[in-house]
Amino acid sequence: MESDTKNTSAGSSTEAHSKSSVRVCQNCNNEFVIESDDSAFCEKMKVPSPTWCPECRMMRRFVWTSGRILYRQKFDSGEEGITFYPPGNPHKIYSQEKWWSDEWDPKSFGKEYDFKKSFFEQWLQLFREVPHPTLYTSHTTMINSPWCNGAADLKNCYLCFRSDFSENCAYTNTMAKNKECFDVAFTNDSELCYQAVMANKCYRAFWSQDCEDSQDIWFSRDLIGCSNCIGCINLRNKQYHILNQPYTKEEYAKKLEELNFGSLKNVNDFRARAEKLFLEYPRRQFHGRKNVNVTGDYIFNSKNVHDSYQVGNGENIRYGQLLKLGPSKDAYDYTIFGENSELIYESVWVGLTVNNIKFSFWNYHAHDLEYSFACHGSGNLFGCVGIRNSEYCILNKQYSKKDYQDLVGKIKKQMMEVPYIDSRKKEYRYGEYFPAEFSPWAYNETSAYEFFPISKEEAVSNGYVWRDSDAKEYEPATVSFADDIKDVTDEILGGILKCDDCGKNYRLVKMELDFYRRMDLPIPRQCPLCRDRVRFKQLNPIKIFSRKCAKCGKEIETSYAPDRQEIVYCESCYQSEVA
Repeated sequence: MESDTKNTSAGSSTEAHSKSSVRVCQNCNNEFVIESDDSAFCEKMKVPSPTWCPECRMMRRFVWTSGRILYRQKFDSGEEGITFYPPGNPHKIYSQEKWWSDEWDPKSFGKEYDFKKSFFEQWLQLFREVPHPTLYTSHTTMINSPWCNGAADLKNCYLCFRSDFSENCAYTNTMAKNKECFDVAFTNDSELCYQAVMANKCYRAFWSQDCEDSQDIWFSRDLIGCSNCIGCINLRNKQYHILNQPYTKEEYAKKLEELNFGSLKNVNDFRARAEKLFLEYPRRQFHGRKNVNVTGDYIFNSKNVHDSYQVGNGENIRYGQLLKLGPSKDAYDYTIFGENSELIYESVWVGLTVNNIKFSFWNYHAHDLEYSFACHGSGNLFGCVGIRNSEYCILNKQYSKKDYQDLVGKIKKQMMEVPYIDSRKKEYRYGEYFPAEFSPWAYNETSAYEFFPISKEEAVSNGYVWRDSDAKEYEPATVSFADDIKDVTDEILGGILKCDDCGKNYRLVKMELDFYRRMDLPIPRQCPLCRDRVRFKQLNPIKIFSRKCAKCGKEIETSYAPDRQEIVYCESCYQSEVA
């Protein structure tokens, strides 16, 4: 079945309405509804109902997901190298080799629980005392890829983030199983692609989005099974088309040569033409395939997934984000990763076979964790940091099974009676995720900024930390380069470039220049970070709006806001006209 976009946020039956309750969000003071299914899941997980609305809970988790901004500094373990912890942070940083080794014991930092203090206050002290690894990678699987983070099984990759099982790639964000791809995001199983977003199983896809099983495509959108297309949209199993018009093979080849996409001016001019054309064609209300009973966007091969974003192979999930590969099952308020995960609540970046995880961050191969960070291969932990291959620890102190269970019960009771009060006077009892002010990263260093870019003033007024750029990042360019790649010399590799958008400096690396020359592509005039953030803006937002199908007038739920220019069709109208 194709996706069912029925909106379930108001309850699926009269009975559900009767059992729902309305709360006022502790953070934003807006009302939100807790449905009967929500309450049932909380009872199943043995946690209290949330006091923050779904959007505020999501934002709180997002400020705990970083990895895109890297720094060079000296580690507490003595070496110097790359990390995504900013200079001056209060955490001890160990090289990955030392952090994963047996040279130190996380339990040596264990603390006796103090019932005179709030739990969160004690956890924060432990969080800042126990060493953290420089990067979050499966470092033994990384070959010649030191400038990557949130990654595993990469070879000869550079500045690749949330990326796995790929080779000879650079400037990627959230991708897997790619080869020789540059500047791609949310793209899998592809090769020789550039500036592609949400492209899967594609070969030589350039400046294209939402495409699948296609090759040799340029400036295109929503193509499946197509080849040799330029500036096309909504095509299926077509070839030799330009701006949705058919050409002969010979005509197409001649026109492609005339267009000369090795020139940045030509690229920008044609891209503007294509985007203008795209506004004349309908968009599907929902990005997804092979779903049963789902709401949200970018959901694939899933069942009973609601109010979620970028979920693959999911089942019985609500308020999930960036669980692209799966399988993930039975989860609420779950952000990033997945891969064999089940019974997850209010957690971030947990996966690779995890079960019954609550209020936790960055844990692999784990089970029965609460309020724990970086506890890989462990189970039955409460409030722990960095514990590996162990059980029955609280604040990194070892207990017997019975003593552990008894003490956890007492701590939960104390957490309800003695809340932590943050800088904005918000209360944190048992059932709340970690406060945003505990995060090691500023708002503009996190995934929150990627999906919800706001100004420094807005961030600070909402209680987030902001990190200003270092003045030394803004030096004059020492080299200029031609518009056309054919006229660019090797001199550019030794020079400093200046981003046209943010003004920061950046450099080209040899593998990048070789790729541009091989693919006949122009040199970008934006730094890698600005290019990455432009790709994020191409995605639809993590938000659902009500609007009418432009063809039949049916009320639909979609991530296209009502004031956007695109023509949006309901599923039925889109399928009848396009697919």
